[in-house]
Amino acid sequence: MIRVLLILTCPEQSRRIGWQLAGAADVEVRHRSPATWSDIVTALEEFAPSVVVLDRAVLGAEGVTIAGDIARGGRPPAVVLRADVYHPEDVVAAAKAGVRGYVVDGGGGYPWPAVVRAVAAGGGWLTPAAAGELLEQFRDRAPHRPPDAPRIPLTDRELSVLRLVAQGCSNREVAAELGLSQSTIKTHVSRMLARLDLRSRTQLAAFARDLGVV
Repeated sequence: MIRVLLILTCPEQSRRIGWQLAGAADVEVRHRSPATWSDIVTALEEFAPSVVVLDRAVLGAEGVTIAGDIARGGRPPAVVLRADVYHPEDVVAAAKAGVRGYVVDGGGGYPWPAVVRAVAAGGGWLTPAAAGELLEQFRDRAPHRPPDAPRIPLTDRELSVLRLVAQGCSNREVAAELGLSQSTIKTHVSRMLARLDLRSRTQLAAFARDLGVV
């Protein structure tokens, strides 16, 4: 059985949500319209709820503050914050306070049994706008990852040949520097021109300089 304590300032809202929850066979619901913090503490101790549905503003204070106080108690219930309209500034503060749900319900039709079942089972429930706000917060905080450097489609041997060609060396000079035959150097140059879609050694040298190979 999921014990749900409604701490709502509007009697009409409390009756509406309570009536909806009372229709669920696995939910037991009680109401409390507190005048003091002691009223809330007493209700928590007497009823030992699994879930507390709390108004955004209660006892003249922010519901987030009250939710944080409830969450700091021993064996705290899951707290769902209810608001008539969406307040973007609530979301991160509510998450930090330990709130398990944030619901914007201004007029009825909200699936409250599903909400309390989700949070009582250890999950969470967020109005879509609140979920978007949290995702945006994490996106803003994600470290910027620089784009990957372009991959040069050449082997280490071809890069060695490319550096020397870019320095103006002939095939004979490249071959002597690398200890290879001139025909091997010629083959490497031809393959690089074809792979890079270039037409001359001059273009090959320009490519090397553009990429910082030399």
